[in-house]
Amino acid sequence: MHRVFGMCLEAGVASVILIPVFLVLNKTYFHSVNRTVGYLLFAIYLAAVDAVVGLPCITYIRLDFNFNWVPFQYMFSDYKTSLLNVLLFVPLGFFLPFFWKTFSNFGYTLLFGFCFSGLIEFLQIFTFRATDVNDLITNTVGTVLGYLLARITLKLLPEVVPSQRTSDAFLVCGVVFGVMFFLQPFLADLVWKLV
Repeated sequence: MHRVFGMCLEAGVASVILIPVFLVLNKTYFHSVNRTVGYLLFAIYLAAVDAVVGLPCITYIRLDFNFNWVPFQYMFSDYKTSLLNVLLFVPLGFFLPFFWKTFSNFGYTLLFGFCFSGLIEFLQIFTFRATDVNDLITNTVGTVLGYLLARITLKLLPEVVPSQRTSDAFLVCGVVFGVMFFLQPFLADLVWKLV
């Protein structure tokens, strides 16, 4: 329960920073309130993922070589963690094709999910977390399940037209990474002291 509270608090603190940033982006770049709101939801999800997986930030970077390179080792004996990893990445697989036309191609969504998960596992070298090939597998499976869910949803909602501007996806990811690395840790420290 403490972990869920921590994730919500960290993502909430990030939202305090992300909302004004996305208001500015709407005026200067996105020019669509509906799209901006959707992108903001995606950004808050990414901030929550950052909080859950414990990525490094400007106030905490520590080199820690803790690896598991053996696929499926402990994956089924620790099935709860594996299932949570799958569930954590379902929204990623859903949001990508739902918001951006390029990701209606299964291969692009699969590649993005795999690379995004790989980046997380690489960055965990600079934290207290373990870099685990099983996380890469389960995260990618979650992305695939999210993709399938998005395809069904888009068939049921033909009025939803994903954007052609794939660069928006990378902009959203970059903004979230910048906020979570440089700004959010300072505000989160203040909030944690009050809690």
